[in-house]
Amino acid sequence: MRDGGRVTGLEEALVAAGFVGVERVGDVVFARDGAEAPEFTVEGLRFALRFPVRAGEAERTVWMRAHPAGRLDIVEGETRLVMVLPEGADLAKALAVWRGLVRACARAAVGWRRRERPLHGM
Repeated sequence: MRDGGRVTGLEEALVAAGFVGVERVGDVVFARDGAEAPEFTVEGLRFALRFPVRAGEAERTVWMRAHPAGRLDIVEGETRLVMVLPEGADLAKALAVWRGLVRACARAAVGWRRRERPLHGM
């Protein structure tokens, strides 16, 4: 399950904060906000989650103004949410911020998807 049975403070903090599916593979930690939620990664101090929709530049700009702790970019045609923690950040507080960003971006992604495919019943 976890890489060599080694559990880090990050993994413990994720579990304590209620994240599920917490697993380390090498230097990457994988987790989910809930059983049905998409998987995100943590590499060092960088949290990232990709959404299978391409938010337009204006949509990303508006979203980032409303959520300055998160950055949105496009990777391989998908919208990626990224949050980078500063060195020495309070991890428990940062995880609460991350959870809020993930949920806000998931809600926005539904709108972006509807804009892309208005004729498909979404």
